[in-house]
Amino acid sequence: MKHLILVFLLIFSVNCFSQDTITTAKAKEYMDKMVCLKGKVASFKLASEGKNINYINIDKAYPDNIFSVIITNSYLEKLNIKIEDLQDKVIYVKGTINTYINDPKQLPQIFNPISIELIKERF
Repeated sequence: MKHLILVFLLIFSVNCFSQDTITTAKAKEYMDKMVCLKGKVASFKLASEGKNINYINIDKAYPDNIFSVIITNSYLEKLNIKIEDLQDKVIYVKGTINTYINDPKQLPQIFNPISIELIKERF
C-alpha cells in the first residue's frame, strides 16, 4: 500500500511540473487553461451553516485578493484537506483558471481544483 501511495505522489509531482507552473501574477494570461499554480495561502473562508462554498485566497487576503480557489464541501471531502491547516503555507493548486461571470473585478480563480499539494519547506 505504501508503494501505491508513493507512486501516486510521484505521478502527481511529474504532472504538476510537466505543465505550466505559474504564479498569481500571471494567472490572467492563462484563462481557461489547465495549470499548476504556486502561491501562499493568505486567507480563507469556510462555508457557513447551510452554505456549500469555501474560499482560499492566494498571495493576498480578502478584500484585496488577487486569486481564489473555490471548493464545494463535497469536493473538499474528496481532496481530504483541512483548509485551516493551509493558512500561511505555500501550496500548488492544479486546475483550470477561469473567472466568475458576475464578478465585477473578474478575478481569476480555480473552481474545484484537481489537487492541492502543500509544498514542504527545505532546510
